[in-house]
Amino acid sequence: MDRPIEPASGSTFLVERYWPGVDLDRLRAALPRLEAEAEAMSAAGRPVAHVGSILMPDDEVVFSLIGADDLSLVRELNERAGLPTDRIARALALLGGMTRIAAPGGRTR
Repeated sequence: MDRPIEPASGSTFLVERYWPGVDLDRLRAALPRLEAEAEAMSAAGRPVAHVGSILMPDDEVVFSLIGADDLSLVRELNERAGLPTDRIARALALLGGMTRIAAPGGRTR
């Protein structure tokens, strides 16, 4: 059964990245920057979390799920991490068999 991802921080956003030349190695090198910036922003009282990303190598596209209170935090997170963003939209994610996720600040739902 599908279970919704509901970060305690508020909402989930989908970040669309049309990223020419991206491959698995390049994405793996970039995600630690995104996660480090999310941790720094959360420690500063502005909770945001990288929930996960999906690479579509043939299309040179990356989709990332970000938990945050509002879109401005998601935009800032990506700017601080130096990652491309083409679109950010509020999203509802249903993932089969998932247990509850940890939200920013270590809270779980």
